[in-house]
Amino acid sequence: MADAKAVSIIPLNGTNYPTWKVQCRMALIREGLWGIVAGTEECPDPTNTDKYAKYMARRDRALATIVLVVDSSLFYLIGDLEDPKTVWEKLSGQFQKKTW
Repeated sequence: MADAKAVSIIPLNGTNYPTWKVQCRMALIREGLWGIVAGTEECPDPTNTDKYAKYMARRDRALATIVLVVDSSLFYLIGDLEDPKTVWEKLSGQFQKKTW
Protein backbone atom coordinates (compact mmCIF):
# COMPACT_ATOMS: atom_id res chain seq x y z
CA MET A 1 0.00 0.00 0.00
CA ALA A 2 1.31 3.45 -0.90
CA ASP A 3 2.16 5.89 1.85
CA ALA A 4 -0.62 8.50 2.04
CA LYS A 5 1.98 11.14 2.96
CA ALA A 6 3.63 10.69 -0.45
CA VAL A 7 0.90 12.54 -2.31
CA SER A 8 2.20 14.74 -5.07
CA ILE A 9 0.54 17.93 -6.19
CA ILE A 10 1.07 19.08 -9.75
CA PRO A 11 2.50 22.61 -9.42
CA LEU A 12 0.25 25.52 -10.33
CA ASN A 13 1.22 26.62 -13.83
CA GLY A 14 -1.54 29.10 -14.60
CA THR A 15 -3.76 26.70 -16.54
CA ASN A 16 -4.50 24.08 -13.87
CA TYR A 17 -5.82 26.27 -11.05
CA PRO A 18 -9.07 24.36 -10.32
CA THR A 19 -7.24 21.05 -9.89
CA TRP A 20 -4.32 22.61 -8.05
CA LYS A 21 -6.67 24.43 -5.66
CA VAL A 22 -8.41 21.21 -4.61
CA GLN A 23 -5.17 19.25 -4.24
CA CYS A 24 -3.39 21.99 -2.30
CA ARG A 25 -6.39 22.58 -0.02
CA MET A 26 -6.64 18.84 0.72
CA ALA A 27 -2.91 18.71 1.53
CA LEU A 28 -3.37 21.63 3.94
CA ILE A 29 -6.42 19.98 5.52
CA ARG A 30 -4.53 16.69 5.91
CA GLU A 31 -1.77 18.54 7.76
CA GLY A 32 -4.23 20.45 9.97
CA LEU A 33 -3.20 23.79 8.44
CA TRP A 34 -6.26 24.84 6.43
CA GLY A 35 -7.72 26.96 9.26
CA ILE A 36 -4.68 29.24 9.10
CA VAL A 37 -5.03 29.72 5.33
CA ALA A 38 -8.83 30.05 5.46
CA GLY A 39 -8.58 32.61 8.24
CA THR A 40 -10.73 30.61 10.67
CA GLU A 41 -7.84 29.99 13.06
CA GLU A 42 -6.58 33.14 14.72
CA CYS A 43 -3.05 33.87 15.80
CA PRO A 44 -2.70 33.49 19.56
CA ASP A 45 -1.52 36.33 21.76
CA PRO A 46 2.27 36.72 21.32
CA THR A 47 2.63 36.93 25.11
CA ASN A 48 1.65 33.25 25.25
CA THR A 49 5.04 32.31 23.83
CA ASP A 50 4.47 28.54 23.58
CA LYS A 51 1.16 28.74 21.71
CA TYR A 52 2.43 31.61 19.57
CA ALA A 53 5.61 29.74 18.56
CA LYS A 54 3.62 26.62 17.65
CA TYR A 55 1.16 28.67 15.61
CA MET A 56 3.96 30.49 13.76
CA ALA A 57 5.67 27.18 12.93
CA ARG A 58 2.39 25.83 11.54
CA ARG A 59 1.84 29.08 9.63
CA ASP A 60 5.28 28.70 8.06
CA ARG A 61 4.46 25.07 7.11
CA ALA A 62 1.22 26.24 5.47
CA LEU A 63 3.10 28.90 3.52
CA ALA A 64 5.73 26.41 2.38
CA THR A 65 3.06 23.88 1.38
CA ILE A 66 1.46 26.45 -0.93
CA VAL A 67 4.58 28.07 -2.37
CA LEU A 68 6.38 24.79 -3.05
CA VAL A 69 3.59 23.73 -5.41
CA VAL A 70 3.60 26.90 -7.49
CA ASP A 71 5.73 27.01 -10.63
CA SER A 72 8.60 29.44 -10.10
CA SER A 73 7.52 31.39 -13.20
CA LEU A 74 4.47 32.55 -11.18
CA PHE A 75 6.35 33.76 -8.10
CA TYR A 76 5.94 37.35 -9.25
CA LEU A 77 2.20 36.99 -8.52
CA ILE A 78 2.80 35.99 -4.92
CA GLY A 79 4.86 38.98 -3.86
CA ASP A 80 6.00 39.05 -0.26
CA LEU A 81 6.22 35.53 1.13
CA GLU A 82 5.01 36.17 4.66
CA ASP A 83 1.41 35.12 5.14
CA PRO A 84 -0.15 31.94 3.68
CA LYS A 85 -3.65 33.47 3.72
CA THR A 86 -2.47 36.44 1.64
CA VAL A 87 -0.64 34.19 -0.83
CA TRP A 88 -3.73 31.97 -1.21
CA GLU A 89 -5.94 35.02 -1.80
CA LYS A 90 -3.53 36.48 -4.38
CA LEU A 91 -3.48 33.23 -6.34
CA SER A 92 -7.25 32.90 -6.08
CA GLY A 93 -7.71 36.47 -7.26
CA GLN A 94 -5.48 35.81 -10.25
CA PHE A 95 -6.81 32.43 -11.36
CA GLN A 96 -10.30 31.84 -9.90
CA LYS A 97 -12.86 32.18 -12.67
CA LYS A 98 -15.35 34.92 -11.98
CA THR A 99 -18.99 33.88 -12.27
CA TRP A 100 -21.80 36.13 -13.46
